[in-house]
Amino acid sequence: MKRVVITFLLLLLLCGRAYAANYAKIELRDIQGMFGGQELTFKSNGEILTRIVKPFKNRLYEKRYSGRLNFPETVADLDLPQLEHYQETVREGMPDESRPTIRVAMKNGDERVYSKWAEESEEHFDRVYKRLLKLVRSKTGRLVYSGYWSGPSK
Repeated sequence: MKRVVITFLLLLLLCGRAYAANYAKIELRDIQGMFGGQELTFKSNGEILTRIVKPFKNRLYEKRYSGRLNFPETVADLDLPQLEHYQETVREGMPDESRPTIRVAMKNGDERVYSKWAEESEEHFDRVYKRLLKLVRSKTGRLVYSGYWSGPSK
């Protein structure tokens, strides 16, 4: 029984790494102009850049971190296939409502963009979004900038 469990876990790990080989970049864009938020850019070479933006003295203040992570393992933990089941509800936003966006760039050049209004709940999007937030809040790497927010990433 122990061998079966170990074999199964190894297969899961290997499948997750093979699956991650299809991705070039994963981004989270979730900064609202009045209240702040977070952004993440994670590239297949393992480079990760996170931004945490919070209100401070009538302006937005940002802390930016840069580091490296194991891309295949981290992507496998994100469970990105959940997004394939996501159906966005098309509607107008409410005043000051944020709209998180997850952008997934594939190595073959395809790009998939998933957005959701903050006031909505959708299990497939939310599961991946929460895992990305956890990654942002881990503050991986070193602090490379601390100061007033200069605007959204390009």
